[in-house]
Amino acid sequence: MSRILPELFAAAVRRDGGAPFLTHYDDASGERIELSAVTTANWVAKTANLLVDEYDLETGETVAIGLPPHWLGVVWALSAWSAGAGLTSGTGTLAITGPDVAIRGERETIASALLPLGGRFREPLPDGVHDFGAEVYNHPDLFVPFDPPTPTSPAYDELTHEDLIGTAEPVRDRILVTRTLTDRDGLALLVGVISGGGSIVLCRNLDTSKLERRVADEKVDRVLSQLTEG
Repeated sequence: MSRILPELFAAAVRRDGGAPFLTHYDDASGERIELSAVTTANWVAKTANLLVDEYDLETGETVAIGLPPHWLGVVWALSAWSAGAGLTSGTGTLAITGPDVAIRGERETIASALLPLGGRFREPLPDGVHDFGAEVYNHPDLFVPFDPPTPTSPAYDELTHEDLIGTAEPVRDRILVTRTLTDRDGLALLVGVISGGGSIVLCRNLDTSKLERRVADEKVDRVLSQLTEG
């Protein structure tokens, strides 16, 4: 078993990179996107390069993610870990936010319009807020950190990479969830899916009248109803 999170995800990509890894629905907008582990890894590499090259993120610094349940939250978490940074539930060196710009970082704030395929904002952003969709595509889909994380590097608040991997229960099923995957419980679930070879159907603004059909269409093994949207 890998002892750091980027290695754990890289092993999942090698194991079954073309299979569905993360399928995201937004029933308010009608969006559906399906990401394989390989496609997720490409997004992660581009985003990690953005963090390091544009925002000078360094090993040991922190990233706060203030997004609703969304596939980009997973990308940001994996990208921060790849760059050697930790995630925080408080104020981070960098803040990742949605169109409402609900949080601000100590040094930089990056916002996503949460449009399909990570699209850019259609209107100007407040001063000091960067547009993820306008910047990420300029970066390569291969990332090699200058200072790779170690098992004792920060992963989330007081948890190290080794802590998070060691406490996450492997998930081998295809699961449906409706909550963020970037707080402590959500990250433990995400890491469990990566380590166990499972996959996720992540639903935002779930229309419960569509649940039964979605479970059938997506071949869902379990609905984690105890994980409510956050």
